[in-house]
Amino acid sequence: MSDPSPHNFSFLSRYDTDAGRLANQAEGYVHSDPESCLFKLRLMIEMMARRLTQMQLPDLVSPDLSTMLRALERAGSLPRERADAMHAIRRDGNAAVHGNPFPAPAAMRRLRDAHRVSSWYCSMVQRGAKVRSAPFVPPAMPTPKDTAQRKSIEAAEKLEDRIEERRHQTRQALLLFGEGFDVGQDTRRIIAELEALDKVAHEAGEPLIDADSTMMVMAMELESLLHHPRLGLTSSEAKRMAAEELGAVKAALEAREQGYEDARAALAREASIEPADETP
Repeated sequence: MSDPSPHNFSFLSRYDTDAGRLANQAEGYVHSDPESCLFKLRLMIEMMARRLTQMQLPDLVSPDLSTMLRALERAGSLPRERADAMHAIRRDGNAAVHGNPFPAPAAMRRLRDAHRVSSWYCSMVQRGAKVRSAPFVPPAMPTPKDTAQRKSIEAAEKLEDRIEERRHQTRQALLLFGEGFDVGQDTRRIIAELEALDKVAHEAGEPLIDADSTMMVMAMELESLLHHPRLGLTSSEAKRMAAEELGAVKAALEAREQGYEDARAALAREASIEPADETP
């Protein structure tokens, strides 16, 4: 049955009435209609992304949700953890819109993500003011009809754990820097170390290295290597190969996501819970 009194997002309506309404509706649907829950959450984050874009990047005109999220992330306005959560809601919401069935545990994961994002979003809308929100409390799950349904729900939970871990590993593999890497701080540290080594070398009578000249020589050598008829490639060929490699990576990630959706669909059919008589 649906939770007749959604409560996790009561704070959101004070800062954004429409986003709060969608979040409350999604919470009410999480068990009775997971696909509708995901659809509502996707609408909610699109509304949030549009408002943040208007605040932070007023010159961005693209209405595409993925484009808005990536632009906010590149601009430093959208922290990585929040971006991951919003992209997860976007992906699963899109799949739900296109008719892919989802088990309730998948919708519950995205509902929890939405709660984390909402607290941060309200703080952004309030220009950094602290926003008080209660810890997320999962809406009570209806009692399984039988042992088979209970086992299917447990399998769906385990599948979601694996999906979360694989997505996290993929994101980590695509990042240049790891969690907690402070670019500014580490750059200053590296510069200080190089300056100290330069000083030691100078005092030891070693000539200082002209970094700009060294990079120029390396670039010239690399260019000659790439264009060598036996050892290298032309620029156009190198670009073509790079594009093919990127395309292969994207195709592999899309195939993996499709596999997630197929597995979820099978579990959703096994663990389907009868819809409540009344929905919000």
